[in-house]
Amino acid sequence: MSRVTDFYNFIDSIAPFETQESWDNSGFLVGDGEKEVKKVLLALDATESVLNEAVEKGAELIITHHPVIFGALKEFHPKNIAFLAAGKGIAIISAHTCLDIADGGVNDCLAAALGLKNIEKVDDGEGLLRMGELENALSGEEFIKYVAEKLSVGGIKYTPAGKPIKKVAVCGGSGGDLYPFAIKAGADAFVTANIKHNLWIEMRREGFCVLDAGHFCTENTVIEPLAKKLSEKFDDAEIIVSEVSEDPARYWAK
Repeated sequence: MSRVTDFYNFIDSIAPFETQESWDNSGFLVGDGEKEVKKVLLALDATESVLNEAVEKGAELIITHHPVIFGALKEFHPKNIAFLAAGKGIAIISAHTCLDIADGGVNDCLAAALGLKNIEKVDDGEGLLRMGELENALSGEEFIKYVAEKLSVGGIKYTPAGKPIKKVAVCGGSGGDLYPFAIKAGADAFVTANIKHNLWIEMRREGFCVLDAGHFCTENTVIEPLAKKLSEKFDDAEIIVSEVSEDPARYWAK
């Protein structure tokens, strides 16, 4: 029977934890590494709803993208998900920035989810950006609708496109500051999230089409592919994707 440490070691083999950013806290964060695992639940975040789902479905392990423990913990009480998980005997492994840059990780999965072809890495100094081509060039309005549909986005912020869009750069999560590398690589548009106000001004001045498709929606694309990899590796455990994991933001449009 596979143990928690076996899952940790496998993830480490495809997205080495040592490659995470210095400020990150990816790794085996909660639980007993020797615990046997019959069922694993995957989600982008370890929320209380996800934890309750793990309990209801009998999962011994939760694997997330975002670390369940990120900053220094000064208190450990029932409002803390790590506390609740430990109390219920559920282990948690989180693969964050190491999975962002990994081959087949978040950014490759985002590019694939958008149906991009000829996907390649863009030299941005961090190993995050990917770029590929749409099957057919789209107008700016067509591209916004296309991304919204492909990523099931509730709302998109954008800068207008001044030309047809064929080459698209992507970076899941907070990638706004990488837009100059996308321009340099010849991208017609850039899909990312969490863009700061000053960057919107810069990108608008550049006349560069950028879409902020939301942190959750641009990164959740990695969960299904990761579940597939785990299922292929571990035939003695059931790998399930959370049914309650969701974008915490809500969108309104006038």
